[in-house]
Amino acid sequence: MSPRLLVIQLLDRWETTDAYADLLLDKTLKEKSLPARDKGLVQEIFLGVIRWQKQLEWIVKQFFKGKFSKSPRFVKYILLSSIYQLAFLDRVPSYAVINEAVNLAKRKGGKYWAGKVNGILRSYLKNKETIVYPNKNTSTVDYIAIRYSHPEWLVEKWITQWGVEQTIELCEANNQRPLLTMRVNCSKIDPVNFEKKISSLNQNVEKSQYNDCFFRTPDLPELTEFSYFQEGHFSIQDESAGLPCKLIDPKAGEVVLDLCAAPGGKSAYLSELNAGKAIIISIDQNFPRLNLIRKNIKRLGLKNIHLIQADGRNFAAKKADKVLVDAPCSGLGVLAKRVDLRWKRTPAQINELTKIQFALLQNAGKLVKTGGVVVYSTCTIEPDENERIVEKFLKKNKNFNIDPATRFISETFVTEEGFARTFPHKHGMDGSFAARLIKKSEILKKNIKVNP
Repeated sequence: MSPRLLVIQLLDRWETTDAYADLLLDKTLKEKSLPARDKGLVQEIFLGVIRWQKQLEWIVKQFFKGKFSKSPRFVKYILLSSIYQLAFLDRVPSYAVINEAVNLAKRKGGKYWAGKVNGILRSYLKNKETIVYPNKNTSTVDYIAIRYSHPEWLVEKWITQWGVEQTIELCEANNQRPLLTMRVNCSKIDPVNFEKKISSLNQNVEKSQYNDCFFRTPDLPELTEFSYFQEGHFSIQDESAGLPCKLIDPKAGEVVLDLCAAPGGKSAYLSELNAGKAIIISIDQNFPRLNLIRKNIKRLGLKNIHLIQADGRNFAAKKADKVLVDAPCSGLGVLAKRVDLRWKRTPAQINELTKIQFALLQNAGKLVKTGGVVVYSTCTIEPDENERIVEKFLKKNKNFNIDPATRFISETFVTEEGFARTFPHKHGMDGSFAARLIKKSEILKKNIKVNP
């Protein structure tokens, strides 16, 4: 099958189903027998079109005579994927891109659509310097939304929170192709030896400046077939995801609950941080996702992680020393990796998520011992899901205090309030948040006598 035809099919499935782009792509490429080069091209175009969808549609509309929204879906996908190749890629000649697009259009819709596609793409090549975008000064939200391909509601929200220039830098960071980040399993191999081994394979790696256990690489072909991965020498995890685990700071003999554990990256890192001497209890309500954790800890050779299927909002157990709440969130800190989340999320969804997040944190407060620690974390940059959840919790639970994150991680990531916070455009990693809270005492209920 032609890689470009497969891209058209993938875009159609993505737009007409609830499937996430990365999962859909992974499943499809496993099913298709394609050379590595073609798989790479499919991935590049498919994810690129989704990432730049808003700008690409704006460009097509400037050359499309008639209503673009009324054209068949296959025409839309052919035009968007072709414009993406012409605008962002240079390894395939322009004439080859146009010929392939025309052939696909003819195959799917006959001579009429083949001619129309041909005319639009050739017109774009001749006149691309004349494309007009909204004025940055008078239509700031529209300008940023279209030039950097983000939804208007999100751009407007970020401008209110961080200003125009910070919003542009954030959008630019979200549009960068992300590096692959590896977390070394230090219970199996030390970082120095790992770096030597992987470098000996001519794999370009760079050690994190913040955490010796993390390395970055531009790419790692056929990851799941890579022997060091199969042998459990490393996991794929962003540096930002390691910060909550550092804040938990698990010690030998402690019982640590991970209330929303799947897919298990943080549970595994918690185990590795204390050489398997703490008791990690990983809780998740989704059984298939618990199986992912089970497979992962087997690959890593970790023995101190125990799995429980339960809803973290109402899970009850003997009180633990420490509790991690890595709450389900909007994921608006990982838009470089999850390219379609910007189009999937809505303000209403965020509002619903905040209810779940607060319920999880409330239950965590009940599950931890006096003197114990609760760490609340997300992979979003939205204050509504981060600081405001913690602030609401502290107002309702006077027996908790913020424990400043500077005691455990670089002050580069720490806010004035003592929270850990990362931004893609500032730190070169996913956007995230984490707060470490100490339980001072139990809240004593007063016995109130009521006169008859």
